[in-house]
Order: sequence, then C-alpha cells, then structure tokens
Amino acid sequence: MTNFKSTRTTLVAALLMLLAFAPAAAAITVERGSGGIDPSGGGGGGQTGGGAGGTETAPTSDGVFPVAGKVTWGDGLGAGRGHQGQDLMAKCGKPLVAAQGGKVRVNDVHSAAGNYLVIKSKTSRMDHVYMHMIAPSKLQEGDRVRTGQRIGRVGTTGNSSACHLHFEVWSAPGWYNGGSVIDPVPHLRSWQRSSR
Repeated sequence: MTNFKSTRTTLVAALLMLLAFAPAAAAITVERGSGGIDPSGGGGGGQTGGGAGGTETAPTSDGVFPVAGKVTWGDGLGAGRGHQGQDLMAKCGKPLVAAQGGKVRVNDVHSAAGNYLVIKSKTSRMDHVYMHMIAPSKLQEGDRVRTGQRIGRVGTTGNSSACHLHFEVWSAPGWYNGGSVIDPVPHLRSWQRSSR
C-alpha cells in the first residue's frame, strides 16, 4: 500500500508540474483575439498567450539598437506570464529609434501596452513593436521610417510599473495578423554590438 501511495503522490506531483508549465510549452503562434494585446480592443487585461520559447531566426545586422542610451535588460519571452517581448529598462524620456526602416502599421494606445507603435521592416519583413512610450508617436499609420529615425521616447504607460521599452518581433504576415512571436534578443544583441 505504501508503494501505491508513493506512486500516486509522484504522479500527482508530475501532473501539477505539467499543468504549471503548460503555458510555457504551448505554441507561440498567436492569432487575433487569442491573448496578448489584441489591436481590435479586446484582451485588454495584460499580455497573455504565447510561451517562453518563441521562433528563432538568424539575427540581422542591418539594424540599430532601439533605445538611445544605457539600458538594463529586464524580462524576456515567457517570464512566467506569457510575456511576448524583451523589456529594456531605461530612463523615461530617452529617445527611441526605429530598429530597422519600414512602414508604420499601427500607432495606437492600449490599456496594457500604453502608447505603442508597430513598424513593418522593409528588409526583414518582420514587425517590430514598441510599447509603453511616454506619449503617442508623431508618426502616422502608413508613414515610412528610416533605420535609426526617432520614433518616440521611453515611458511607462499602460500596464507598466517602471520606465522601459517593451520590444517585440513578429514574423510575417505580422503582429496579430497570423504571424508568430520571434525571440528579439539575438536581434537586439546584434544591433547593440553594431551600434557601439
């Protein structure tokens, strides 16, 4: 009987661990309305969905680091809560620049993302998402931007407790348009090295 109780306890513990890590093991592809920051106005309770992994892509060296000035690396993909990007902690008001040139797809405000901007890269065709900006960007949807062009400033708007840029990268066809979250860290590290 002791052996049965021990086996049952082990199985229950294994099941609880599996359930605890299930969100992190889930597929990272996010469809409109399935969690995260839904641009249609739904899902405003914070960033959910996605997982810890993210799609890996080779970093592109034809970009620049999006925060001008000193940063501290904060939470990355997953972070135990379905976080879909990389937080770059910096002083509020620090300039933000376009990591790669392209076209503005979205310029909006959201209860969780705060003031945010989505730019479709001309070279990589990936979407770069910049969240928690101190104020709405002066850019309009459809505007073309150059690599390194100023697009806004670091802030703490939306569901944020400190000044930072929350930066996301999404594969084609794009952010909440059938694309998948891509781990931004290899790209950010490459751009940070080339920006020095």
